[in-house]
Amino acid sequence: MDKKDTYLIVVAVVICIVICCLSPYIASGDPDGLEKSAEDSGLAEDFAVEEIKGIPDAIFPDYAFANDPENQVLQIVALIIGAIVTLGLGYAVAEIVRSR
Repeated sequence: MDKKDTYLIVVAVVICIVICCLSPYIASGDPDGLEKSAEDSGLAEDFAVEEIKGIPDAIFPDYAFANDPENQVLQIVALIIGAIVTLGLGYAVAEIVRSR
């Protein structure tokens, strides 16, 4: 890997971590468009995810730990873990594609 590529990856990871640290403080508490539409039409109560069998629980529901969803420090940790896992998977896919 070239030195410029390493520098670019480090800068990208730092930017991702900064965004993860700021997002719990600047994100809207209101539901997104899909959730709002479901609430307005009454579907949010009718089709609860808990009622659907075979769907596993989310690891980080609503970008938080399930035992303390209001703790912003834990939200930041969940976001950073998600960003690092996503970047790692993207890097692994890029390495696999490049090797072929």
